[in-house]
Parts: sequence; structure tokens; C-alpha cells
Amino acid sequence: MRLLQHKWWGLALAALVFLITLPWRPVALPDEGRYVGVASQMWFSGDWLTPQMNGLPYFHKPPLFYWLAGLSFGLTGESAIGARLVPLLAALAAMFSLTQLMRRHLDANQAPMVAAWALIFMVAQPFWHLGSQFANLDMLVASCIGIAICSLASHALKAHKGLRLLGFVAMSLGVLAKGLIGVVLPLLVLTVWLFWVQGWRSVLQLVWWRGWLAFAVICLPWFLLMERSNPGFLHYFFVVHHFQRYAAEGFNNVMPAWFYPGVLAIMTLPWSPVWLWLMSKKETRSNPLGQLGLVWLLGITLFFTLPSSKLLGYILPVGPALALLIAPQLAQWHRYASGWLQRLPTGLAIMGMVTTIGMFIGIIQVDTKSNEKLVAAMQAQWQAGDALVFEDQFTFDVPLLLRRGAPVPVIMDDPFKPQIGDSWRREIVEAGEFNRPKAEKILLPPSAWAELRCAAPRTWIVSLRKSDLVLIEERRGLPVLAASPRLNAYLWVAAEHCPAK
Repeated sequence: MRLLQHKWWGLALAALVFLITLPWRPVALPDEGRYVGVASQMWFSGDWLTPQMNGLPYFHKPPLFYWLAGLSFGLTGESAIGARLVPLLAALAAMFSLTQLMRRHLDANQAPMVAAWALIFMVAQPFWHLGSQFANLDMLVASCIGIAICSLASHALKAHKGLRLLGFVAMSLGVLAKGLIGVVLPLLVLTVWLFWVQGWRSVLQLVWWRGWLAFAVICLPWFLLMERSNPGFLHYFFVVHHFQRYAAEGFNNVMPAWFYPGVLAIMTLPWSPVWLWLMSKKETRSNPLGQLGLVWLLGITLFFTLPSSKLLGYILPVGPALALLIAPQLAQWHRYASGWLQRLPTGLAIMGMVTTIGMFIGIIQVDTKSNEKLVAAMQAQWQAGDALVFEDQFTFDVPLLLRRGAPVPVIMDDPFKPQIGDSWRREIVEAGEFNRPKAEKILLPPSAWAELRCAAPRTWIVSLRKSDLVLIEERRGLPVLAASPRLNAYLWVAAEHCPAK
């Protein structure tokens, strides 16, 4: 326990545990395949301004994850494992910021133990641990939000210009990580908390022109450059993918109002009964850090509960808030209680780690979306000069696992028909609208097979396994040479069908 109380060694041990579990899972679809694939395209193309999906502009999310994941490819190779270092480091950064808040504002004799239990809690539970392994944008923006709240709250309790500036920098990076929630959520939490703890005048400290100048200098250039290069980008990004997605229905993942409370209670087992109990205690509401934890947890949970579309990763920003609530009590039991109550925190940590490992194993066992087996079989038979074509399907992980940076042709029935509802088809069709000439070379009607069939010595055709739709008629009768639970891969050999040149 003494090692965990050290400012750096405790964080290093947390990092070691995260690293051990980092490569266990296959690439998760659709999110990991999508976002790592976009980062791969950025790395392959050398275009660090415009995110691209299969060679087409992809404007759903801002670029910070793609930049960082792309840079990780230079260190680790082009893989999802390398990209997972981004959320892992982001999780550690948020944990460090939280423990520094505790060390700065709790009693010097108590703070190291409380910080140690905060680290244990965040490692030994599926919610934060799994989030740190998932190569998408959620942990990155959660970290930026957490750092912003911790830094600005710490400054409010004891003035520190560096922390104040860090808070605004973190908000700007949060906007570059996932959009407006990077600034809206910290301001929401801090405004309510400051009003509760210090009165309405204290809220004015958030109106700091130097901080907002730093915010603008960091995050505005990318948005302005994107609008100049792609007229209509700002409307598509902010109106369609922020305001409409938050307020409107018609998107996937519609969940009831109790979804996030249920997720938090289950995904933080076996700790959840403790933090639920602490929420009702007077002691929690009578100290500034306890009040911050309550506002942080309830404010962000309510914010994401209001829209009908809900995903588990959206609620990751409350992870540090839960640690802020529970860690002081765990430290008190560990140090001052006796008997079973003194042993309870250690028992919870052991059960939490077992639960986390069990959930990892369960995810691996029940995964039916991964195409790693299909890609492994294709790679074993791949030859130089082979080409790849998707038939009525674009699966994010196949080009990534094959390490194909070039755009892959997608044979589709009516390629540019407007789409409703979240799907790969809608994403790629909308991407094509921002560069129609290029899209017409990638999103192809069935008649385009006539040109592709002899363009390469061998062409792999990847299509849905359980679909009766056949857009490439010459695929009929070809043997399945690679398969996954969802996809089949067929090999078209030009020499057997095309006239000799």
C-alpha cells in the first residue's frame, strides 16, 4: 500500500495493470474498427487535416484521437493495439489529475491513502478499466473533461494560475476530442458546484479572457481550416451531429431513462453499493470535494439521460467523480476501522479485479462481430498484387487488419441513395457527398464489376455471410476461402476468366 501512495509509483502500477490486459480483446466493431481505421487512413495518406473513412471525408468527429492514434502507429506499428495506447494514457492522465486534486486539498496525512484508493477503485472495476482499453474517442474526451474539472476546481479552492490555464487547455482539447461536450460538461459541473460551494459571484471566475483566448487558439484553427476546405462542414458537424443528434430521435441505440444508472451500478460492481450509500450521507454533502463528486456524477448522468440515443461510453466522464466520492471512505475504513470493515476495501478490490477479468473473458467468448479469423485466413493466402472489393458491405476492421491504407471499392445497389438511421451505409454515403468525384470511384454500382474483374491478377470479394443479395453475379459458384461469423471471402482469379492480354 505504501508504494501505491507514492505520486508516481502508484500511477505506474496502474499503468502496468492496464498494459497487461491491453491486447486481450479482438478489434471491437463497429467503433474500434471505425475510429482506428480513420486514424490509419490519416497515417497512410499523410493528410493530417481531413479525417477520412475509406478515402472519403469523415466529419462525424474532430481529429484529436486520429492524430494521437496516427502518431502511435509510428511507434508501435499500424494496429488497434497501438491505437489503444491513446485511451490508456488518457485514463492515466485523468487519474493523475484526480489524485493531485486530492493531494492538494485533503489533509496531508490522509491524502496519499485516499489517492491510493482512488487508483485502486478505478483499476479494479470494469467501467473505467474497459474504457481505458477501448480505442475510440470516449476515454479521450472523458479524460479532458476530468482534467478540466479537477484543475479549475483546484484553482477555485486554492488559487493557482497554472492549474487555471490547464483547465482551459483541457477543455479546448476536449472539443478537439469529441466536440462541444468537451467544454459544455466541465462548465455545467463547475457552474453548479461553484454556486453551491462559494456563491454566485465565484462562477464569474470561469469568465477569464486569457483562458478563453488559449481555448480559441488551440481548437478554432482546425474548424476554420475544415470549413474553408469543405464548405458546409460546420453545419454538418455542429447542427447535424451535435444538436440534432442530442435533441432529435431517429438514431440508433434508443434506451430508457434508467439506462445509465443501471450501467453504472453494474459496471462498477462490487463497489456500487458503497458509492450509492455515500451519495445519501450528510458528510458527502458537507465538504467541497464530496459536493464536487455529487454534482459531477449527477450533472453528467442527467445530461446524457435526456436524449433517447445512449451508448455506454458516453457516461465515462463520471468515472473520476465516483472515485472522488468513494476513495475517502475506503481510506478511512482501511486505516481506522477494525475487523471485517477494515478488510472490506481489500476484499472489494480483489472482487473488482476478478469481475473485471471475468468480463474481459466474457467479451472475448461472446464476440460474434470480429473478423480476425477471416483476415487471418485471407492473409495466409494473400499474394502480391491482390485486390480487395466489398460487396454490399463495408466492414471497418478488415482493411485495418489487412493493413490496406488505400481505399477499397464498395459495390452497392444505388450507391448514393439517402440513408435513414445509423449504419455503415449512411456514414459512407454522407462522407461521399463531401467529395462526390472521389466517391464515384469508390462507391460503385454493380455494373462497375465489369472493369474491376480483370484489373488485378486476383481479387478478394468480401460479402455478408447471411445475405441472399448478390450484386456481383460472377461470385456465384466461387468457393468460400475465408469466413467469420458475419462475412465470407471469395477469390476471383482473373487468369481463369479474363482474356490474355
